[in-house]
Amino acid sequence: MNPGLIWALVGIALCGAELLHPGVFLLWIGLAAVCAGGVTWLAGMAFPWQTVVFLACLAGSVAIPVLRRRNRPHEDGGVNAPASGLIGKTCRALAFDGAEGRVTFRDGTWSARVASGDAPAPGTLLRIVGLEGTTLVVEPS
Repeated sequence: MNPGLIWALVGIALCGAELLHPGVFLLWIGLAAVCAGGVTWLAGMAFPWQTVVFLACLAGSVAIPVLRRRNRPHEDGGVNAPASGLIGKTCRALAFDGAEGRVTFRDGTWSARVASGDAPAPGTLLRIVGLEGTTLVVEPS
């Protein structure tokens, strides 16, 4: 059997295994094996050179997404941003001592800080305007 075909079949099997066990790492290895199979089929190389081509293809297939992620501008308001589902929601003040205190939000209590103004009275409706770590930044609604 042609060594290029073996590389390609192993690569396709690894890409198929990625569907069963998602995690993206098998995809890059599979793509590198398919690429090495194509080069081996075209050039008819010995096994040590096939391995070198596979490792070069693997380095390239891993480097492309890493470089794309590094060059992408960071957006704080993306879908997976921690504050994306909180900004604009309302909560109720429990107790505040100055600007720091606790609020009820959804089914729990959170530490909170008032963005501006005086400490709200217990039961006051507040609007979430930010998130600093696990502390909600709130202002009167």
